[in-house]
Amino acid sequence: MTKNIRRLLVLSIFFLPCISTAQIKKIGVPFITNYNPKTYKAASENWDVLQDSKGMMFFANHFGIMQFDGVRWSIVTQPANKSMVRSLAIDKKDKMYVGAQGDFGYVVQLANGQYKYTSLVNLLPASSRNFGDVLHTVIRKDEVIFFAIEGIFIYKNNKIKVLKSEVNFDEFFEVGQNIYVSDNAKGVQKLEKDALVPIQNSEQFVGMKIRKIFETKKGLLLLTQKNGLFTYKDNLLKPFVTGADYLLKQNQISTAVLLSDGYLGIGTRQTGLVVLDSEGHLIQHINKQMGLQNEYVTNLKTDKEGNLWVTLKEGISLIQISSPLSRILDTSNSETKIYCSQIYQEKLYIATDNGLFWLDWQAYKAGKRENAHFQHIAGMSENVWNIGVFGNSLLAFEKNGIFEINGASAKLLAKIDGAWQGVIVPNHPDLLLVGGYTGLYLLKKINNVWVYQHKIKGFEESSRIIVTDATGNIWIAHGYKGIYKLKFNKTFEAVSSLVFYNQADGFPSSLFLNTFKINNQILFGTTKGVYKQDLTSKKMVPDPVFGKYLGMENHIRLLKADSENNIWYVSGENTGKINQKKQGNLHLEELPFRKLRYLYIPGFENIQTTASGDVFFGTQDGLIHYNSTKRKAYQTKYKSIISEVKCIFPKDSLLYSSRYDVLPAKTESNADTLCPVLSYSNNSLHFSFAALCYDEADATKYEYWLEGFEPKWSDWSLQTEKEYTNLPENEYVFHVRAKNIYDVVSQEAVFRFEILPPWYRTSWAYVMYLLLFAILIYTIIRYQKNLAERNRAQLIINQEKELLFTRAEFNEQKLLLEKENLEATINLKNAKVASNTVNLIHLNEILLSIKELITEIKKEKDSAVNFNVLTKINRIIDHELQGDQHWNEFEEIFNQLHDNFMQRLKTSFPELTPRDMRLCAYLRMNFNTKEIAPLLGISVRGVEDTRYRIRKKLQLPSDANITEFILNF
Repeated sequence: MTKNIRRLLVLSIFFLPCISTAQIKKIGVPFITNYNPKTYKAASENWDVLQDSKGMMFFANHFGIMQFDGVRWSIVTQPANKSMVRSLAIDKKDKMYVGAQGDFGYVVQLANGQYKYTSLVNLLPASSRNFGDVLHTVIRKDEVIFFAIEGIFIYKNNKIKVLKSEVNFDEFFEVGQNIYVSDNAKGVQKLEKDALVPIQNSEQFVGMKIRKIFETKKGLLLLTQKNGLFTYKDNLLKPFVTGADYLLKQNQISTAVLLSDGYLGIGTRQTGLVVLDSEGHLIQHINKQMGLQNEYVTNLKTDKEGNLWVTLKEGISLIQISSPLSRILDTSNSETKIYCSQIYQEKLYIATDNGLFWLDWQAYKAGKRENAHFQHIAGMSENVWNIGVFGNSLLAFEKNGIFEINGASAKLLAKIDGAWQGVIVPNHPDLLLVGGYTGLYLLKKINNVWVYQHKIKGFEESSRIIVTDATGNIWIAHGYKGIYKLKFNKTFEAVSSLVFYNQADGFPSSLFLNTFKINNQILFGTTKGVYKQDLTSKKMVPDPVFGKYLGMENHIRLLKADSENNIWYVSGENTGKINQKKQGNLHLEELPFRKLRYLYIPGFENIQTTASGDVFFGTQDGLIHYNSTKRKAYQTKYKSIISEVKCIFPKDSLLYSSRYDVLPAKTESNADTLCPVLSYSNNSLHFSFAALCYDEADATKYEYWLEGFEPKWSDWSLQTEKEYTNLPENEYVFHVRAKNIYDVVSQEAVFRFEILPPWYRTSWAYVMYLLLFAILIYTIIRYQKNLAERNRAQLIINQEKELLFTRAEFNEQKLLLEKENLEATINLKNAKVASNTVNLIHLNEILLSIKELITEIKKEKDSAVNFNVLTKINRIIDHELQGDQHWNEFEEIFNQLHDNFMQRLKTSFPELTPRDMRLCAYLRMNFNTKEIAPLLGISVRGVEDTRYRIRKKLQLPSDANITEFILNF
């Protein structure tokens, strides 16, 4: 994390090598959480453990330094030579010093969460670099001591002083302010001013294989590997006899830690953990049978919550020695559900789903666990629902009937179809009422022995929960029907009256109702708090006192008073105790019992109290013991941390992580300055977080808030990860905080980051947009201007076109008029030509007729006729028939009408004679042969001959029509 966070609170309590503030319970086995190699995914062997100022746990593992944040395990760094880590130490600034195999150095955390290892071996002279495991690392004021069998390395002011032995060192001890070293040749020596000074008579310690030394009121306490414990005072070495010598001498001591009140925790190689008091009495022996996952203990340290961390040859165990709760386990360590428990005649009995068992309670309390284990009572192997002391007899209520328990044996009193429990009939101490699967049964005490009488008539319901009041009423709760109130007749043979209560009578529901007797008052547990009966209306109403303290929203599963007038309850998933203060006020105590959440057998919640202060809770995880004299600090402050931050799109990219070698090893800097600036493509982030609280860590809840995106904190949940996708550009702060099972809220952790806008929303993009907008405006203005000019030009053009069109229309009308005039002229001329031609044809026909008559006259040779005159007339006729004068006039008009036809034809065919030209003109006018003959003054045959000659001159093929040619020319 950040240096700034480190400066917020420098804890004054670190792991002390010799003493801690935790004291372990003598009764029962503390709760143990085991972490095996499959869980932490590293080597099985662990050699040391420490906790930094934030509360993070670190372990010396074969694979490197391993970190645990309460949720996740990870290797965070390795020595330079990649060897196993054997020892750890940490200073007030969270700088870790590391002893490894053939290497030692220090570790600091970088801004991106990575841990950077720096070896100090290069400060050693070459002759001193050949050493093995650095078994101990100790920080003393301004120097750090690294201990190996081959030598002691004292690091100070970036220099290292080396101390060596003539043979080899054996072990290293930090005792208070002093440092002791055992030497295989000189015995025990004391480190003074960077030199080793033998203590008096030090040779007597040679070969003892001392594994730990503590400073006590009796002098130095020495723990040897195979010979037990010794005290050394005034140069006198004496054995220290303990109640566990047989364990310690046979199973080899490996390490130890001094607990509070002089308790001593001793780790062994072959039998786990042994705890002694200051007088040497055995307090606890926790081995594999008692829940420890491995017998070989390599180290013992306590954390600031008072938990004991045990590193093992295979795995890690967390023993919650500071808790007032413990599990009643024996060497069998069998798993069973506990429905009820009872201490009777110095024996502890437990009713289970596998029968009834007993344990020598006094031997168990005295720590004689090897000889104290649960024994099965023969003949009772079915579900035993309840046990109780009635008079001077212990009775058990089982599936097959009612039994009387005497020591380790059971006697059947009544074989019935299942018995739940029994109660003494009010004002009749010799009568026992038993609730069964199908009704009620009566037992009577005759000659100090309970004798079965009969089944009570008139009631056939299951009667698992029964209480009685002072007036003799019997109250029975049925789990899913309601509450029954019964009275018997005087002979107790039958039910004389029965009243039934359910939701219609005031209960919030008819389901899950319970009935209890507290201070001679009948109360009812419902799904909505505690109810009682109103004496006037007979309706069921909420109880105001319990409503004030337990609320009206929780399911009240159990209420039970003890001999000290305390009221024990199970409300929802919470267990608690209500005790009355001297001033009359009630006080609720719940925190010590938060571990019991979700452990009860639903419907069979059971709490058993004793006058000596022992409290037993029957659960589906066995029998749990509580003693109020054992106190634990529940309000211990702790921190939340952000374990890892990564971008998840377009691919996973870590921003912050302590996992080893997953991020570049940047130079060390103030971690508070870490504020990643991310591109918009990396706007989807994943956060992993945890709480540095290890007591029921799985039950710790979290809430988070992404400032800049979310308006408020989230709801509390067990979620330890949060993912955000498609975050808009902004500056963000991710907050997270935790709430442990004791409702203590942690200090929050924060992670700041910034997401840049996409390129199209950056400042330069907006400048570009402004520039483009200006260009667009300019273009639009220019376009509008050009458009206006084009429109104006087009308007001018259109006006000119309109003017031209008007002129064209005028010219067209003028041309049309001229054409009409021309056509009229042409038609007039055509009519004139036609008329002249017709007249000419008619005149020529007359002249030809006259000429024929003259010819006839000449043939007759009439003397009376003047032939000269006739000849003259004939010449005149011939002259007229030639018609040159008429032809010239005709030709002029004809050429005007037919586009100079005659001239074009003559030009194209110069061989044509004038007669030929005339014939062609007549053909152009579509005259036939008969009409042409008079015009030419020849016969029809002559016209045909002339046509034939013209065809040749025109070079027309035989199949061509000469008339069509002339018309189309």
